[in-house]
Amino acid sequence: MSILKQNVGIDISMEGFSVNLSVLDASFEKRCLGSNEFSNTSEGFKKFLGWVEKTKDPGVAEAYTMEYTGVYYEQLAYYLLSKEKPVNMVIPSKAKKYFESLPWASKTDKLDAKSLSWLGLERNLKRWNPISDNFRRIRFLTREREELLKERTMVSNRMHADDYKAFSTPETRERYHARMDLLKEQVEQIEQEIRDLIATDEELDTRIRRLETIPGVGFVTAATIVAETNGFAAITNQKQLTSYAGLDVKLRESGKYKGKARISKQGNSHLRRILYFPAQVAAIHNKPLSVFYERVKGRKHKSLIAGVAVQRKLLCLMYTLWKTDTVFDPNYEYNKFCNKIKKAGQPCRLPCAG
Repeated sequence: MSILKQNVGIDISMEGFSVNLSVLDASFEKRCLGSNEFSNTSEGFKKFLGWVEKTKDPGVAEAYTMEYTGVYYEQLAYYLLSKEKPVNMVIPSKAKKYFESLPWASKTDKLDAKSLSWLGLERNLKRWNPISDNFRRIRFLTREREELLKERTMVSNRMHADDYKAFSTPETRERYHARMDLLKEQVEQIEQEIRDLIATDEELDTRIRRLETIPGVGFVTAATIVAETNGFAAITNQKQLTSYAGLDVKLRESGKYKGKARISKQGNSHLRRILYFPAQVAAIHNKPLSVFYERVKGRKHKSLIAGVAVQRKLLCLMYTLWKTDTVFDPNYEYNKFCNKIKKAGQPCRLPCAG
């Protein structure tokens, strides 16, 4: 019977990875051609591709399906890409839900690889396009900065606790101060490295400056958002963007049970973290977002919910400016309303801004 699709599922860990090669035939039945295990090394990668060539059906091109598993998947994924192999990346939560739908009581690396292989056969998964070299370097630096800020907060808390201890030593205090100075210096070094890196790309530098025209958005915020989204390359709409950031609203209801609407948090945590303080600033100094913040706060009676709404609004605003290659216009909504009235043939009694 003819083969419609051929997929290799890969369940990878730090030391090795399990693989499963399955096919989908013309009767839409899935059939396993073989499974194996290899080491997560360059030598293991070569043996893996050699095994695939011997095992696969030569009449149909194969695809490879993997999960985002920390950083352990990266070397193999880039290796497959260098060999011009189509790679599909799946977020762990979706892979888990699919695995739970299968009639398997056990959970092993071998079965995980098989479920990923079948997932690739059943679904039209989007081809994985890795982040560009420039954005990858910026993202590496912004994440390093984030870790240093976490460490600085931890040291600051310990210094505060040391102030209220019954007994302490000047030497301990001196070491705390030295550590804080070192962390501050390293954060400044990283920020300068990011500036120098972006300055080498004139177009990127210009577009980052345009994002900075939004009140509340600084250089590091703009650089982090752009790096984490790969310049919004794979983002096609605002709904997809908020879902990627984990800022999409999730509601649970069943029968008489009415759950509360919450953000999913099933997305990029680095985006949510970097947007927290800019949203607070925007809620005060960005007039359109300030009005929006007060309106949501008045309706929900919770400043936290209003703050999250501003984060989502701010992220979507940055996406819009990036895609349209324009600067922030504080009177955009106002003028849009005026133009709508004029197009309707009604007299506009408002003093149109600009």
